[in-house]
Amino acid sequence: MTTTPSATPTAPLFDVFICHASEDKESFVRTLADALARQNVEVWYDEFSLELGDSIRRSIDKGLSRSRFAIVVLSRSFFRKNWTQYELDGLTELEMRGHDKVLLPIWHDLTHSEVLAYSPALANRKAVMSADGVDAVVSAVLRVLRPQGSPLIHARDLLLERGVTPPVITDAYWLEVTEASNRIGSSGAVVPDEAVWGRWSFPLPEKEGGPENWGERLAWTAMQLAWTKDADILRITPLTPPREVLEFVESQPGLAEACEFFPGLLVEYAPQLLIPGMGGRFEALLSEEYLESAQAGAKRRQENSPFGSALTTDHKSPLCDEEWALRDPDFGRYEASMIANAYFAGGIFGPPVSPYEHTDHLVWLLSRGSAWLPERIHDVLLTGMAEWGVWHWQGDWKSAGTLRRRMDAVRRGGHFRWTSESTDDAVQAFGRSIDVLGLPEKPEEILGEFTRNDVVGVWLRDRDTSTRRRRR
Repeated sequence: MTTTPSATPTAPLFDVFICHASEDKESFVRTLADALARQNVEVWYDEFSLELGDSIRRSIDKGLSRSRFAIVVLSRSFFRKNWTQYELDGLTELEMRGHDKVLLPIWHDLTHSEVLAYSPALANRKAVMSADGVDAVVSAVLRVLRPQGSPLIHARDLLLERGVTPPVITDAYWLEVTEASNRIGSSGAVVPDEAVWGRWSFPLPEKEGGPENWGERLAWTAMQLAWTKDADILRITPLTPPREVLEFVESQPGLAEACEFFPGLLVEYAPQLLIPGMGGRFEALLSEEYLESAQAGAKRRQENSPFGSALTTDHKSPLCDEEWALRDPDFGRYEASMIANAYFAGGIFGPPVSPYEHTDHLVWLLSRGSAWLPERIHDVLLTGMAEWGVWHWQGDWKSAGTLRRRMDAVRRGGHFRWTSESTDDAVQAFGRSIDVLGLPEKPEEILGEFTRNDVVGVWLRDRDTSTRRRRR
């Protein structure tokens, strides 16, 4: 998918428009336009003709309003047109008033005396000769269009190479890109939302080292702005089937490369790709990263390291780092609640990975919407979410909070009993999550799964176990 940044109707969309006589197309102008286009120059060229007076003026006015520069190919044919002096006077006046449009004259098969006879002002103006060849003319034009060492130009060229079509560098789009390039990573302590990147963001290249480095950072910023926006619109989350995640990654210029460079972040945003056989193009890379983590885990176990032992079922160091647990046959021996935490919340100081509430995550696990998960993965996530206990909700309906209060009132080893109020509380909460996620079930169906899987009982038993551990 080619991303085309938006621009306002009056924003410049072209680098140059070429003002010329139609008689000069075959001999020079068409070759010039093609050569400029090969240099990623946006050219206004074929949208107007220089045969009719009024339409010519309207076309040039339109071209000027949407272009940064005006190339005028002066020739004997050009001089024979009745409108040319009027238009050239207008272009010159724009320059004198400090407008951004700059006149770039090219002499095509003309002598100095011929130009002088037509316009002394043009004769004294620096120009480039078509007789020097198209390459020389293009080089001269590029020196004006592209100031030496411009990071914006380098960024635009990199984007074009990746299939992204940005507007010209005077467009306000580039202000947004430049501002966004100064955002910090989304992991760490709490900072203002506008200062950080959100989901599906990756570290940007450093801008130190010259305009090319800075331009590369701007190019990656532009691509990242596009794919993070699309990830929010399309809701690419840990709840998304792996096939759809992989299609999204492939559709975004630069995103697959970023994922391959930062696999640890990839599995935070899309932990479902860790499930064996669901990694697509990243399958081999994720297996390699997991094996490296497993080797480090095996070494810690051999050394009887206490690292992470409070998080595992056997109270020994885990078999791998937490983010790779879904790849491990034994889930790294982590507690189920830790696996659910890593899946739906990511690392403690990592970036946000899901836009949903934990109540929504639980309802999704109880719904047919999660049917694509392998059974063993589904079971450990559901158990972990139930034990974790963060699924408790808040609401504005009359019975809101009834279920939680009744759960809290159950003493150790006691039994929970439903009431009409706690049932209504759950139905209201489940209905809200169904609407948010677009799930196919009715709230009563989710309630049936909730009770069948004994979510309340799982939480109560884990609470009692945790209390005993703290006392010991």
